[in-house]
Amino acid sequence: MASILRFADADYFLSGNFELDLESNHPILVDPLWRGTVLENHLHNFPLPVLNSPRSFCLVTSGSTGIPKMVWKEWTEIETEIEYWSKEPEIQSLYQNAKSEAVYVSVPLCHLYGLLWGYLIPKRLGVPIHWGAPTVTANLWITSSPQLQMALDSKTYLPKQAVVSGMKFPVALARTLRDRGDLSVLEIYGSTETGAIGFRDPLRQNRFQILSSVETKLVPMEGTEERELEIKSPFLSHKSFLLEDKGWKQYTIPQNEYYATNDLGNLSERGWYLLGRKDRIIKHKGKRVSLDRIESEILGLSLPGEFVSVSFSDGFGDTIGLFSSTNLRPDEVLTKLRRELPESHIPKVILTNRSLPRLPNGKIDYPTITKLCSNEYDNPKEKI
Repeated sequence: MASILRFADADYFLSGNFELDLESNHPILVDPLWRGTVLENHLHNFPLPVLNSPRSFCLVTSGSTGIPKMVWKEWTEIETEIEYWSKEPEIQSLYQNAKSEAVYVSVPLCHLYGLLWGYLIPKRLGVPIHWGAPTVTANLWITSSPQLQMALDSKTYLPKQAVVSGMKFPVALARTLRDRGDLSVLEIYGSTETGAIGFRDPLRQNRFQILSSVETKLVPMEGTEERELEIKSPFLSHKSFLLEDKGWKQYTIPQNEYYATNDLGNLSERGWYLLGRKDRIIKHKGKRVSLDRIESEILGLSLPGEFVSVSFSDGFGDTIGLFSSTNLRPDEVLTKLRRELPESHIPKVILTNRSLPRLPNGKIDYPTITKLCSNEYDNPKEKI
């Protein structure tokens, strides 16, 4: 069977073409947003990787650098995760409550979280799928924290239950939804490579419960109190391909080795407290600060626009820059942040623009934003 690129939108899955491809090809699933961009060109520059196991496929991702990476998913890994969740009584109840109408799905199915929770698990449990945000008070919505925040702010329909993933749930949003008392949320923790690692109710828990089938190891990081989480898991993908100068290079994790998640935090009998990704954690004003956590907390403040947090050097160490598409003035943003966030989370530079710099894959262009914030600090138009 040949490897074949598929720009996998919702119609690709809902029409059954994904299953047909699994039997006759090795589909390499690409976000439709990549079509016509530099990232698509990368995919055509070299021969596609060869997959040699039946019903396997690749999910194409890219990090903050925009360099494409193909994560090779064996069907046994996918099937094992589907089986795990489908046999959980709480998950069965979650989907069965939606069976009389449909599960609403508004996350891309070409990414692992959407593929599992928005397509394969409901299909296994016999629940119809409706693409898009709820237009009524639905039972179940497969979504994200930003989309929940937008629905809350615009006073549109909120579901009775929601499943989210992809970022640490904003505390302020959790507090607001908990006070409402009519919505429950399940947050899945994991990545494309790992599959699910844990879960929590973000309205009531600040720690993730690690899945019983996942083995963990904590690795000390020099100069920090936090530990990096490493795992062994039946859901873990052991092979991937990274685009390099001469083509796609395969990387393999041996079956008996732990996989480094790059996530820092601490683990206790109460669960895993996720501080953030280790490359997004800085020491600011004497405290360890997660830039991801800052973005998450600002999201929960319901300020207009998107906010991106970066770090740069102010000559004494790391400090924080904030870039936003808000219509508020920088001084107005600063006033609101000082009311709600600890001093260690307050930025030295705030820049605003109608749009955010983005990579060709649509993700935030952190390097450009970092440079803009650093330049503004060195040559300020308006002092914070």
